[in-house]
Amino acid sequence: MASLRASQDRPVVVAQEYGRWSDDQHKDDFLDAIRNDRKPNADILEAHLSTLYSQYANISYRLGGEKLIVDPATESFTNSREGNRLLKRQYRRPYVISEQV
Repeated sequence: MASLRASQDRPVVVAQEYGRWSDDQHKDDFLDAIRNDRKPNADILEAHLSTLYSQYANISYRLGGEKLIVDPATESFTNSREGNRLLKRQYRRPYVISEQV
């Protein structure tokens, strides 16, 4: 929950569970990247791949250190059905997300 003070142009965080307000340099870089057709310093693909590699390592660990072969096109394993099951959680109805969105 955030509120604005009359003397400030930025919200004042009253209670916040996750994350933080982005800083001005990050926003400026993002807008500059859009204007100049370049990747921002905090590129989403870099963040996605960094997270994905950590998840692959955790899945390998859960499977007893199994060597996993990744298909880069599908971001799934070519040699582990059990590993592929760990790539996605089982959702409870009515919160099921279909394969084709």
